[in-house]
Amino acid sequence: MIPDRLSWSVAWRSLLRSKRLTVLTLVVLSVSIILVVFLTALIDGLERQLVEETTGAIPHIVIEPQEREAIALWERTQTADRPDSPLYVGERTTLTSQKGAIDNWRRWADLAADFDPQIEGVSPAAEGRGFVIRGEKKEAVRLYGVEPRRFDRLVPIQENLVEGRFYELSPGEVTVGYQLAQEMGVGIGDRLQVTPPEAAGRSMRVVGLFETGFGAIDQGTVFMRLGDGQSLFGLGSSVNSVGIEVRDVFEADRLAAQLQRQVPYKVKSWIADNERLLRALEGQGRSSDLIIFFTAVAAAFAVASILIVLVTNKLPEIGILKAMGATRRQIRTIFALEGVLLSLVGGILGAAAGVLVVESLRGLKGPPTAAGRREPLFPFELGPELIIGTIVGAVIIGFLASLIPAARASDVDPIEVIRSG
Repeated sequence: MIPDRLSWSVAWRSLLRSKRLTVLTLVVLSVSIILVVFLTALIDGLERQLVEETTGAIPHIVIEPQEREAIALWERTQTADRPDSPLYVGERTTLTSQKGAIDNWRRWADLAADFDPQIEGVSPAAEGRGFVIRGEKKEAVRLYGVEPRRFDRLVPIQENLVEGRFYELSPGEVTVGYQLAQEMGVGIGDRLQVTPPEAAGRSMRVVGLFETGFGAIDQGTVFMRLGDGQSLFGLGSSVNSVGIEVRDVFEADRLAAQLQRQVPYKVKSWIADNERLLRALEGQGRSSDLIIFFTAVAAAFAVASILIVLVTNKLPEIGILKAMGATRRQIRTIFALEGVLLSLVGGILGAAAGVLVVESLRGLKGPPTAAGRREPLFPFELGPELIIGTIVGAVIIGFLASLIPAARASDVDPIEVIRSG
């Protein structure tokens, strides 16, 4: 259905003459496109925010020692293929992985860093549960001994500093969450007793406060140099975890499975512990698709209805065109062009208005936190692919909606129309 010069001319003049119907169609299409742009940007933004809140405070993939499980004497025969494996006698229990260690961690960290282009950062850590104590106050926290610049690729601490420093930690210095510091009543220069379970504590000086927006990090995390963490947990030169940052967080499962075949330790992705979140995201995605589908159907009915009215009002002109030699194909092309032109103009106007609405609301901020941090009220995710896709979708919908009225117009009998006046 390639339009010729006659089809273009007649379609364009027909839309200009029917100004009220043309404007009404453009308004309906524009409102539909605004709705699609707004809702899609909002749902995509909420999905991104939900994933960031889940993965932003944790490594996407973790390499850690395998958990050791004690076996009973009567189960010894099941491990005959491993004659050098340890033999434990006593009550059956699962030993804590905190006591395990990755001795040759530099080798595996280097392997992970070069393993796949999706991997953006690798950070070794000596980490575990512990306590911070100041006077009568005592809080359970997560203690991390890290190389600050490498860990910052996993969780952005440096850019979220409220005060002090993170990159240049010296021995005996810690950076803590702003909310934890408030709870303990400490500030820059104050000292905290940092104590791992079942081990002697150590007095350390607070040199940095941060607020990432992740409650688990801000309320209960203490960062120190890797060497201090290794000393606190008695790891020597070893670590007990290697965290990995992945560009596309949904690729973590695939990469973890591939890494598991290369590394003699346990490799786990964040997805393994967040299946409910994935199901929620799938449900949210289906809801978004349904909203877009029904909005598209409404827009298609609007275009089709108005074109049918145009066909009815212009039966005499259609009869005259056919009497002058216009073919059925040309008549169909005229009305298909009208549908495409209406949808193209309506799509562009609606997309532009939708972008203006999103950008005007994007600047709205919520109330400030205790550290003065303010988050957007509407976490929109708006990219050029959404705008272009919406306009292209509108044109396709307009073309499909025009097929029925175009076919009806092409079936008009010119003799009967001219006779009826």
